[in-house]
Amino acid sequence: MKSSVLCYNLKGTKKGKQIAMIFGFLGYKVRHVEKEEYHVPIGVLAGADKMEGERPVFEGEGFSDEMLVMNAESEEMMDKALFLMRKEGVKVGLKAMLTPSNREWTSTALHDEIQKEHEYMKEMERNKKD
Repeated sequence: MKSSVLCYNLKGTKKGKQIAMIFGFLGYKVRHVEKEEYHVPIGVLAGADKMEGERPVFEGEGFSDEMLVMNAESEEMMDKALFLMRKEGVKVGLKAMLTPSNREWTSTALHDEIQKEHEYMKEMERNKKD
């Protein structure tokens, strides 16, 4: 399995280019996901699964948040990527790993779940400061 990273709403941006350099340097396949692909299962987009039947076309509004979905061949590969992102000051609020439980999810479903978790973590952090 080759490591890959799915990038959302980063295509053509400075941050998107930085992410492509970091992950490309580590041997990841970098893929910018287009809005029309938001209903294709994450596992298919990451190259880990095969698509059966016809690819559905997304016709909703989607989301504008930046998001990364990483499919690393090892924990070490994941750690290296996250380390280099921190070192280079590249921040993406919504990040996830491809897992057995989310590989069938659509991009929008994964985004919504990560967004909830992100908001929960921010709230917990605010409560610590009080």
